[in-house]
Amino acid sequence: MSPFIKAAAALPAAGLLGLLIAATSGPASAISRIETTSTECSAIRAALVREGAAILRHTSPRGLPIHDRYVSSSLLCPGNSVGVWASVPARDTPDCRVIACDANASDDDNFFRGRPLLRITQ
Repeated sequence: MSPFIKAAAALPAAGLLGLLIAATSGPASAISRIETTSTECSAIRAALVREGAAILRHTSPRGLPIHDRYVSSSLLCPGNSVGVWASVPARDTPDCRVIACDANASDDDNFFRGRPLLRITQ
């Protein structure tokens, strides 16, 4: 009998399950944070396509910090939220088109037909 099988037989079931989960889980990656007013729109959209999601930050006209999570595809919106087109100010344009996840968006009109797939392309 191999040493691995002997060791696995000696572990309780919960310990073995924990060992398998720890062995198969990969490293967690942090989400990028991008200051939009110091970044060009093409770079913001490229980061979203490359990473799937990012926190985009800028300052409102009243001087308040605004930040939210934006995604490259509406498929990346969690739970019951849906992807909606939004715009953020960028260094080269006041309206850089991105996708935000909106938990409050009304999708009653598309309940049976489904929501359209939104996706950022280069």
